[in-house]
Amino acid sequence: MHILLVSAGGGGGNILRSVMATFRRDLAVTQKTDPGYAEQLRRAVTPRFLDTNEFALSDLPSEERFLIGARTTGRLGARHDPEVALRALEESRSEVEELFSRYSIIILIGSGGKGTGSGTMFPLAQIARQQKKLVIPIFVRPSFERHEVDKQHYDHAVRAIEHFDAAGIRLIEILNDRGYTEHDPQPQPVVFERMNVPIARGLRGLIYVLWDLSQVDPSDLSILFAGRGRLRIGFAEIDPPDGRDPSDEQVEHAARRCCDNPYYAFDKPAGTSLICIEGDWSNLVDAQIKGRVGAAMGVDARSPYSPLYARAVGIPRPWGVTGLFAEYTGTQRPLEVDWSLEKGVRTAANTPLAGAESPAPVAQPTGPSNRTIGNASPARGFTTLREFAVALNRADPAALAVAGDGVASDIPVDGAEVRRLLGLMWFRTAFDRLAGDWRERLLHALVESTTMRDHALKRGRHTIHLRELSLEELEETSSATAVPDGIRPDLDLLIAAGRFWGADAVKRFRFVASPERHGPSTMESLLHKFRE
Repeated sequence: MHILLVSAGGGGGNILRSVMATFRRDLAVTQKTDPGYAEQLRRAVTPRFLDTNEFALSDLPSEERFLIGARTTGRLGARHDPEVALRALEESRSEVEELFSRYSIIILIGSGGKGTGSGTMFPLAQIARQQKKLVIPIFVRPSFERHEVDKQHYDHAVRAIEHFDAAGIRLIEILNDRGYTEHDPQPQPVVFERMNVPIARGLRGLIYVLWDLSQVDPSDLSILFAGRGRLRIGFAEIDPPDGRDPSDEQVEHAARRCCDNPYYAFDKPAGTSLICIEGDWSNLVDAQIKGRVGAAMGVDARSPYSPLYARAVGIPRPWGVTGLFAEYTGTQRPLEVDWSLEKGVRTAANTPLAGAESPAPVAQPTGPSNRTIGNASPARGFTTLREFAVALNRADPAALAVAGDGVASDIPVDGAEVRRLLGLMWFRTAFDRLAGDWRERLLHALVESTTMRDHALKRGRHTIHLRELSLEELEETSSATAVPDGIRPDLDLLIAAGRFWGADAVKRFRFVASPERHGPSTMESLLHKFRE
C-alpha cells in the first residue's frame, strides 16, 4: 500500500518528525539484513510537512516540504489565525488534491495550538474522504486551563473536533491537559515528548501492517474506521532475550501499558480494533498477548470488542504490541475506500506534481500469482490457499470462478494454513463464496492435520473434557469460564470450526489424552497477585 503521512502546521510537524526518525532508524537496520525489503518499505511511505510558513520548513529535505497559500500568507505563516490558514488551503487546494490522489492511505497529524492545524485539519480530512481514501486523523487539543492557548484558539480547536464528529470521521484526539501533572512537573518540551513518543511508536507498528495488507483485509479496515467516535493508539515494548519467549510478567505489563494511555479522549467501550503484534516468538505468546490485551480493555462476554489481529512482518527490534482501538458507537456501514491504486490503476489524476518526487511503485511478485485485473481470465493459477482466499474476499472474477469447484482445483490445501485463515476476520466473506466441495476440502485438511488434546476444564464443581462438549457448550465455556492459556487455542479452534462448518464439525476432530493441569489461567494469575 502507498501511505502518505501529512503534518499540518508546526505542532503536527514536530510529531511527524518523531515518527520519521523512528521509521528511518528501522530502515537503516533493515538495510543491513534485507536491502530489497528496506527499499520497498521506503518507497511505500511518503512524508509531507504541510505549512503556511516557509521558514518552518527550511530544515527539511525539499521533497518533503509542502507550502500552501503562498499568495495568501506571503509565505510567512497564517498569523495564528485558522481562517487565514483555511484560505491558504483553498488557494492550494488543487495541489493538495493531486498529492492525495496518489495514495490509498493518508495519515493526518495536526495540533490546535495556533492557526494552521486548527484551520486545515478537518478540510484536509474532507478532501481525503471525498477521494475515497482511508484517512486517519491525529489531532491535538491544546490546553486552555494550563495557558497553552487563549480561549479564542481553544474554541477554534474544539470546533475543528466538532466538525469531525458531525461528518462521521473518526479521529485520534490527544488531550494536552493530561500532560500536566502536579506530582511530576516538567518543561513543556519534555511534556510534549511524553505524548509524541507513544504516537510515533504506535504509528510505527501500524505502518508495518498497513503498507503490506497480507494479514488484514481492506474490507476489515473499512469497518474499523467507519462511523463517528474516537480512536486510540497504544504501544508497549516487549524485549525478551534472543531466542527466548517473553515472560508472563513482560506480556502482562505490555498489555496493560498498551491499553492504558492517559492522553487520549476515549470514553466508550472499544469496538472493532486492530492489534499489531511485533516479535519473533512462539504462537503461545501471541495467544497470551491477545487474551491479556482483551482483559486490560475490560472485555467480557457482553463487550462489543471485536479485535483484528495482525503481525508486523519484518519489523526490527524493539518489538512489542501496538493497539488501535475504536470506540463502539453502534453498527456502522463500511467506508467506501478506493483501492484502485493498489491494483495498478493509474489515471491522469495520479500523475506526479511538477517538481515533486513521485512515489515509486512497490515491487510486486512476478511468479505464478500474477493475474490480469478486471473481468479478464487469470493469466496463471493461484499458487497458495491464502492468495486465493484474499482474491476471493475481494470478489476477484478469477477467484470466484475457481470457488465454484473445489474438486477440480489444484490449489494446495494445508491444514495449518486453514487454521491461520480461520483466525482472520475477513476470511468469513471468502468462505461464504466457496462451493460445498471446497468447504469440505478445507475442513478435511484441518481435521487431518490437527490432533486435539482432550483438555479437562472446571465448570463450577464439575470437571469436563473438550470432546464431551457441544458447540453451544464450548461457546458458553469460553465466555463464562477462566480458561488456562494452554487450553485457549484448542478451544478457540473448535469454536471457529463449529461456526464455519456447523455444530457437527466439532465431533470430527480426533482427541487424545491430555495432562490435567496446564498452569493457571490469566484470570487465576491476576487473582493470585491480589491475594499476595
